[in-house]
Amino acid sequence: MTYRANTGMPAVSTGRYYAGLSSDERRSARREALIAAGLRVFGSVGFRGATVKAVCREAGLTERYFYESFANSEALFAAVYRDCVQRLEDDLTRGMAEAGDSTEAATRHSLQTFFEHISDPQTARVLLIEIFGISAEIDRVYRSTTLHFAGLIEALLGRVYALDRLPAACDRRILAMGLIGSTIHIAMYWALNHYRDPLETIVETNLELYRAMQGALENMA
Repeated sequence: MTYRANTGMPAVSTGRYYAGLSSDERRSARREALIAAGLRVFGSVGFRGATVKAVCREAGLTERYFYESFANSEALFAAVYRDCVQRLEDDLTRGMAEAGDSTEAATRHSLQTFFEHISDPQTARVLLIEIFGISAEIDRVYRSTTLHFAGLIEALLGRVYALDRLPAACDRRILAMGLIGSTIHIAMYWALNHYRDPLETIVETNLELYRAMQGALENMA
């Protein structure tokens, strides 16, 4: 299995500064290099196929620097997962702000952004496949992340859909979880089938679920 080219890091000196960087800045740069390398390795061979040595080799660092930032591979995987999620959240939040109050535009932009992230096979493997079954702690990371995204989707729904028309027995957060579940399963299907369907088809098909909800809400008026 081949990975992308090594990130590469500047040599480390014993002085307080090296090449204009403080020791804290260099430590942070090493950590970021390990996270980037972790995505490439975990995304290529999976969590159980990865080793600390392989990640360090990919990052161009020694194992000494790995343990400077992470206790073990599981801790690195959690950091890689959170980094992928944060980049996705940043793009989603920016896209929702740019879309304005248009229901169709906001929903399509959010789905387009999500599936564009998933179109990277390494990101898809970390977010959709490898996250499951590693440990109880990683399971907790996944659950807390999913609940957080449910809150984001709930906020989106509340801004662009007439959720005040929902029957009293309905819960917005549960509705958001259901929509997230549908999107995740479509993404898993797409990735596991090696992206045979065009991105546009995936986005438009998932969008139909949101359109159906919008139509149901309009009929309640």
